[in-house]
Amino acid sequence: MLTYLAVKNIAVIEKVSLEFEKGLNIITGETGAGKSVLVGALKYLTGDRLGRVTPRNQQEKFSAESIFCDDLNIAPELIEQYEIEDELIISRETDENGKNKAFINGKAAPVNRLKDISESLIDIHGQHENQFLFNPAKHLSFVDFFVDNNLKDDFSSKYRAYKDKLDKLEDLKKNRENIIKMQEMYKMQYNEILSYNIDLEKDAVIEEKIKFLSSIEKVREAVTSSIDALSDGEITASELIEKSIRTINSISNMSQDAQKAEEFLQAALISINEASSLITSLLSEEEQETTPEELNSLIDRKYKLQDLSKRYGGSLENVIEYKNKLEEDLAEINGEEYITSKLEREVMLLKEEALKSSKILNDARKKAAAELSKKTENILHELELNSAKFEVVFKENGDLDYSGGISAEFFILTNAGFKPAPLATVASGGEVSRVMLALKEVFADFDNVGTMLFDEIDTGISGKAAQSVAKKLKQLSKKKQIIVITHLPVVAAMGDSHFHISKSEKDGISSTNILKLDKAAKINIIATMISGEATPTAMQQAEDMINRGSI
Repeated sequence: MLTYLAVKNIAVIEKVSLEFEKGLNIITGETGAGKSVLVGALKYLTGDRLGRVTPRNQQEKFSAESIFCDDLNIAPELIEQYEIEDELIISRETDENGKNKAFINGKAAPVNRLKDISESLIDIHGQHENQFLFNPAKHLSFVDFFVDNNLKDDFSSKYRAYKDKLDKLEDLKKNRENIIKMQEMYKMQYNEILSYNIDLEKDAVIEEKIKFLSSIEKVREAVTSSIDALSDGEITASELIEKSIRTINSISNMSQDAQKAEEFLQAALISINEASSLITSLLSEEEQETTPEELNSLIDRKYKLQDLSKRYGGSLENVIEYKNKLEEDLAEINGEEYITSKLEREVMLLKEEALKSSKILNDARKKAAAELSKKTENILHELELNSAKFEVVFKENGDLDYSGGISAEFFILTNAGFKPAPLATVASGGEVSRVMLALKEVFADFDNVGTMLFDEIDTGISGKAAQSVAKKLKQLSKKKQIIVITHLPVVAAMGDSHFHISKSEKDGISSTNILKLDKAAKINIIATMISGEATPTAMQQAEDMINRGSI
């Protein structure tokens, strides 16, 4: 509830303050006295600009301050940040250079924070862009006031479960794009390494083998010559030693030295035979048949293996280790493919559950919309909009979303013979005021805004319509604090508190004065509103209006 408003150095206002009360607060006054400045000051305190309004004294700053108390509906984080308890003080000032400062309970605050903290405190009618009821994006939430919370909670939980799983799947798919590229690279590297059929034992001696085979002719000559000398020639070392053994054997029983010499010769023959065998094995059958092309192929393999080693670890052992690691990574990627498929199935099942829940919720919403439409139409008829039709138009959003896959917009018809149109397009000021009142009454038990200010409530209405509006304002003020700036005596007579704004002039400068009226002053002002002056007849009419309004 707004309890205090002070304005300083804005337009015709030098310095004024008002102390509002619960119930219906009325503000009256002559044109140009400063009523719109008060509205502008409240908008200024809720984060808006003052527009074309200029300071009264351009050499000084202009400022405004408001105090709210009782059942403050403020976000917990703001309560903690600005140490709000039972009272909230919002103040703002602008210096002569246009520099703004804002304060919440004495603490400096950014101007946009004023919007955050005040949107649930005061609703200024006429400021269409800030009116929840005229914002189609909010209409579904108003319908939901009439829907069983269990249905809303069931859908909300199922949608969150579906959305969380979907987000996880989408993140995984985004990563999969990179993983697939990695998989392709891994496969290429793995297949390349695999194609070499690396044999660590054989490939370790490839350099030595190339050197050997590169000198194969020299080896052949040496082998052939040696074998000829040892065992295959016309005169061989083995034959000469065998002959010598036979000769020395004939005298070995005659001399110990001869016996030792025979032993040495036997050993030499064995060594020659072993050497001959080794020399013969120097050239295997394969090596003996090696062609230059095969040697070139072996050299080519050597350089390729060296290149492979440089790229994958520095040695053939490391290349093999890298290949084994690639095998593990590829297996893991294949596992992620399984996880993706599993997630896709889970997402599909969760979406089906959420869709079922959304259908139940949306069916309930359509029933609630019918109830809302009926209640609103009844109130509009009470407000002398006898041809009014109100309906909620639902639209499919095309896919499941947090709202259940549908949106809603309020449509209204105020004149017979026309089609219902979006609520935001209602043009007549009098119609807008009454539509707002009707909706405010319907949602009064759900709307958390504690104070409503109506600046154009009497635009375009009179007679029975004015009386109906006055009664509705009085009814609404039983649930919320209502501030009304009005030119209608029937509305003013309903007030619990009445402020009158007047303008005086001194030294060629206009000034605004605000007076809180007692009953006698109130009768006098309303009588003047009725007939232009406080005649006895008008005074009696005013008193009768006030008495009826206070019942």
